[in-house]
Amino acid sequence: MAQVNNFERGIGLRGSSQFPFSIQSNINYRVSSIDDLTANNYALLAKMIKHFFDNQIPRLEVLDQYSKGLNSEIYNRPNRQEENKADYRRAHNFGKIIAQFVAGYSTSVPVKYSVTDEKQQKTVDDFNSLNDIATLDNELMYDVAKFGRAYELQYRDGNSQNNVKLSNVFETFVIYDNTIEKNPVAAVRLVQVQNLQSTGVTQYTISLYTDNRIVTFKNITDQVGSLSAIDETPHFYNGVPIVEYNSNRYRTGWYEDVISLIDAYDAVNSDTSNYMTDVVNSLLVISGDFQAPEGDGKQSGVSKLINNIKQYGVLALQSGSDRNGNKTSVDAKYINPEFNSTASENYQQRLYKDIFTLSNVPNLADESFSGNASGVAMRYKIFGFEQAIAQTINSFKRSLGLRYELLGNLNSNLSGGLSTAESVAVTFTPNLPYAVSEEVQMLTDAGIPLSRQTMYDQTHFTDATIEESNLAKEKEEDLDESEPINNVKFDSDKGDEVDGGQE
Repeated sequence: MAQVNNFERGIGLRGSSQFPFSIQSNINYRVSSIDDLTANNYALLAKMIKHFFDNQIPRLEVLDQYSKGLNSEIYNRPNRQEENKADYRRAHNFGKIIAQFVAGYSTSVPVKYSVTDEKQQKTVDDFNSLNDIATLDNELMYDVAKFGRAYELQYRDGNSQNNVKLSNVFETFVIYDNTIEKNPVAAVRLVQVQNLQSTGVTQYTISLYTDNRIVTFKNITDQVGSLSAIDETPHFYNGVPIVEYNSNRYRTGWYEDVISLIDAYDAVNSDTSNYMTDVVNSLLVISGDFQAPEGDGKQSGVSKLINNIKQYGVLALQSGSDRNGNKTSVDAKYINPEFNSTASENYQQRLYKDIFTLSNVPNLADESFSGNASGVAMRYKIFGFEQAIAQTINSFKRSLGLRYELLGNLNSNLSGGLSTAESVAVTFTPNLPYAVSEEVQMLTDAGIPLSRQTMYDQTHFTDATIEESNLAKEKEEDLDESEPINNVKFDSDKGDEVDGGQE
């Protein structure tokens, strides 16, 4: 097909349904203005949608498969030609491990959002609570780690609630302008329609989001063809209400660069499994002068001998005699394929190490990640990862800023509540283990006092507010705080509390 004009040729990955991907599989769609999309009955938009179907979705499908252990290379490799040979396909979901670590490290501890104005802070807090923002942020980061991109859609429902939800990467893309700022011009959502007629033709609903309206088109197939607008609905976000999140400027997934290593690891592990199975089914060689058992009409003597070996695991042979009447010798042994298990294991371990090293994700199964390692030592082990995750978090912050800018625009247009909205400060807290007891001990040894509130906050079995309330209640009831609770006994006959210190 003719190349869609004004596409950004970013440094991309290489595209078909198999790795390596083509450059076309990860380009950004760009136009001079919204007029380019609407001209000639949305002809350019139709080309972009067709390009998205043909070039971008296949890459996303492969990356999604590698996060689910459905690694395409190992499952698509040719079958073994020899009969009765094992043909295992061992796939390893390194993609899932890497993506989960990225999302867990950056967003398992909820992101903090703060505004200096109290009224605006309440608006942000209410919005976050309504939409379970902590979960949404984690889902977005997981998609970013998998695909290098993620999308969210902001909308206002029939109950006048401001909502934001994850938008599927297989159904969404954003179109940018050609300026150096790379501002979003529009976004597209194409959602598959359930085909109730079972005609074999998949239909999609198409929606185009601009900075002031939503255009809905007549359903199309994946062949696209022409677009026919059937409805337009205004919105009040003063911007495209679909926000894109990127892992970095190239939109590469966190395990995309190591897919070839994952394929190699799958291959050598599968070959090892095949060898171990083939050893059990090794070829038995019988040499010498022996007499096979007599056939029974259904099978020959040799076939009967082979079946007896398989069934009973015992080989009993009768040797012949030479011209002098002496018994001749008979020998039987298995022929096994030569296999250097040590070299294979070393190769697997090298691949395993390279996958984590080159993806910049620490291998937590490494013995060096021991529980008694110091905090400084642990930070050095994840130093490379922290350099890489900084790019993703910085890009994520920019998109989060757009989320709350849209919210501010909407509230300003509808009620004037945030007409001078401040930018929202975003704080990420890494999800890392900390030696809290060591830090507390260090402060107390230095003579630095800690509040009871802070001390309570370090525990996992109580809440500071509840605990203070319980202490106040016990004080009002004149309970001796120094008396251990285990010393309080009850009279088994009367059910009355008695002093545990008296007989």
